[in-house]
Amino acid sequence: MMTKVRGLILKVNKLSENDALFTVLCEDMTKITVIAKGIRSMKHKSFSAMQQFCYNDFNLNGSGGFFSLSSADMINNFYNIRSSVEKLSFGSYIAEAAKVASEFLEGDGAYFRFLLNCFYFVENAEKKAVGGDTLNELNRIKTIFEFKTSAAAGFAPVLNQCVHCGAKTDLEYFDISSGGIVCKGCSNENLIKIYPKLIGFFHFVLTKDLKTVFNTSNIDKSLVCDANYITEKYFQQRLEYYFKSLDYLKKVTENN
Repeated sequence: MMTKVRGLILKVNKLSENDALFTVLCEDMTKITVIAKGIRSMKHKSFSAMQQFCYNDFNLNGSGGFFSLSSADMINNFYNIRSSVEKLSFGSYIAEAAKVASEFLEGDGAYFRFLLNCFYFVENAEKKAVGGDTLNELNRIKTIFEFKTSAAAGFAPVLNQCVHCGAKTDLEYFDISSGGIVCKGCSNENLIKIYPKLIGFFHFVLTKDLKTVFNTSNIDKSLVCDANYITEKYFQQRLEYYFKSLDYLKKVTENN
């Protein structure tokens, strides 16, 4: 039976010299597997559309989450993600993270559009980079992606009061394990020190909708760094998953 779906290729696995297996995330956040015979040949009619990050209209045969490819018509291939090793490392991380997070997000079409926006901003990172610092812009996108995805998956942190005692003053720490801000009175040496501007940024990310949340480019590099440290740890803790692509990302960016 022929099935038509629109979706994003998150992962490509080589099966043989000519064949490949694809993980495709559909617009309703369901995840399917697509096998394509002969797709690794440049002569295949859908060769250009069947690459990682391509957003396509698919014609498929099969059912039950496993399909064979009939054809694919490209909508957007986010080509410029491949223009630098830094962009590629961030794009690969977001793709792997979205693959895992999709288990919590089936049916959330708004989140799928947010994911497409993430890839768009990674692809065009240099255009919004403050002072030409593309890596800082990529880290800003990563931070927004991690925090917003955590919240969409049902793991929004507590930001308006101490997660331990409920106090609303002297909020100076973040507790990764407990999932929120901690007051000075409940603090211990294992918590992460935070400050008002960082709390304000987190509030902005959590309260803005999935389209306007990226309107925060004019922020300090140090704040992006501090936010990124927290959101990365929080995201992994909540999804209970270690992302292999994160190792590659860190290797690529560690000297910058």
